[in-house]
Amino acid sequence: MEFFIKSIIEKLCSIYKYAVIELKSNYGLSSIWAAMKKIDEKLVFMVFVSLENGENIDEYNLKRSLMAEFNTTNIKVVKVFLSQNLKLENGTLVGIENFNWGIVANSSLLVNYIQGKMLFYSSDVESFALEFNYAMNYINYEKMKLKERKKETLPNVTKFLIITNVFLYIITALLSQNLFYSNINVLIFLGAKVNTLIIQGEYYRLFTCMFLHGGLLHITLNMYALYAIGPFIEKAFGKVKYIIIYITSGIMASIFSFYFSNGVSIGASGAIFGLLGASLIFSFKMKNQVGKGFMKNIISVIVVNLIIGFSIANVDNFGHLGGLIGGIITSFLLWGVKSKSETNEKTA
Repeated sequence: MEFFIKSIIEKLCSIYKYAVIELKSNYGLSSIWAAMKKIDEKLVFMVFVSLENGENIDEYNLKRSLMAEFNTTNIKVVKVFLSQNLKLENGTLVGIENFNWGIVANSSLLVNYIQGKMLFYSSDVESFALEFNYAMNYINYEKMKLKERKKETLPNVTKFLIITNVFLYIITALLSQNLFYSNINVLIFLGAKVNTLIIQGEYYRLFTCMFLHGGLLHITLNMYALYAIGPFIEKAFGKVKYIIIYITSGIMASIFSFYFSNGVSIGASGAIFGLLGASLIFSFKMKNQVGKGFMKNIISVIVVNLIIGFSIANVDNFGHLGGLIGGIITSFLLWGVKSKSETNEKTA
């Protein structure tokens, strides 16, 4: 009950400009917290009480205390009676035997705080009842949205990519006998980009290197980035195009790294930069729908990440650039091309 009272007071304050006050005593109420609002010259106080304790309110001393504290006799006390058992069924209140209607006859609201429903209000407080009901419905809406977000799961392709990367990192850590740092020989064994080996014909390394990582921090940062941007690209382009963009960007990153960097290279960041490139194309193609601000934000993220990359040692910046270019080109070419899955969705 206390949580409900605090939540409703918070919403009344934020939406309808009520103020929260602390009462000097509880006066038989369920909370020492109340909501106050000035209307013309009158001060209105909304107080909260358990319906089961409704007949024990010391309303006389409550009003005297408020008048003394705020130095005015022009006050109104709206009593919010809270119950978890009382319900409205077919226009009849049920759940409490021998309900005393007298306690809610004047300046009263009757609420089931578990269900978040207004059951009754006296005619003299209709405007306050409407405000209270809106605030309560807003809280119910927020609860519903929170439940929906909890039910939401990662899109299938993004989930598969993250699981694949994490699985291969576990294999790398076991072979390296180190959870935090990957052994360079193990990475080479598993398919890292090594120019001399690619020249000898091991071209598969241009693909496999994008699923390997050099340490726990490395994979954590990359998987967080994939978790953040992957679902958006998967939804915007569809699963098939998303896979094509990701793989093509990763391979393009490896090719750039092969031609412009001699070091051993691993990591999903090239493919992730490709997803940023796809986001840029999306913002350009949909600028009338999403606005120019969205494009500016994407450009800012790309520029900041490139600057960070060039500022840190042992970062394959040519791989990042290659992935970004690969993502831009691939998503541009795929834009408007209907994949089989998209066609099936529209004809289903």
